Amino acid sequence: MSPAASDSLARDSLRAARGVLRLILFNPAWAEDFDLSRLGLIRSFFAQGLRAPLVILFACALARAEGDGITRELMLQTAAALAIGVAGYTLIVWIALRLLQLPNWGAFIVLVNWGDLVFATMMTAVSSLTVFGENGAIAVQLIWLMLAAPVQILFLWRAARVTLQADVGATVLLIVLNIAVSVGADQLAALLLPA
Repeated sequence: MSPAASDSLARDSLRAARGVLRLILFNPAWAEDFDLSRLGLIRSFFAQGLRAPLVILFACALARAEGDGITRELMLQTAAALAIGVAGYTLIVWIALRLLQLPNWGAFIVLVNWGDLVFATMMTAVSSLTVFGENGAIAVQLIWLMLAAPVQILFLWRAARVTLQADVGATVLLIVLNIAVSVGADQLAALLLPA
């Protein structure tokens, strides 16, 4: 194992949170917090497993605050969208980076996977505002759009630049693909599992 890996997903998650913050703040010590090896790539998908309940909880909190019911279909649809998004983005990034002849696609995916967990944790904490009903749901959505989404885009930008040494065009492509795959996964999950 590399110095950044441990035998504890909890410890790795805390390191990832520190690494995400360091990366966003342009601190070169970010690399100490991630295992960028092949084993690290495989382990990073456990972060997506840890992220799944948080994303489902976030979707349920928003649905409840907006007066919608929390149904089994909502939870399954959210889980399906997450699985489709993770698998789809990983595959598309692998193909795109092969075509662009950029190395280290695995290191980029490691950062994306752990970063997704960190941002999901943050938004799950923010979702506690939904106890205030519809106004709380609006506040959560505003925080997401005005703060969390831009910071997550900055994180993706930095991740692409430091792991892939990607130029501006390739970096923008990876960010656009991330957003497009996320939206597409939500739409596909809604078609496959109507609520």
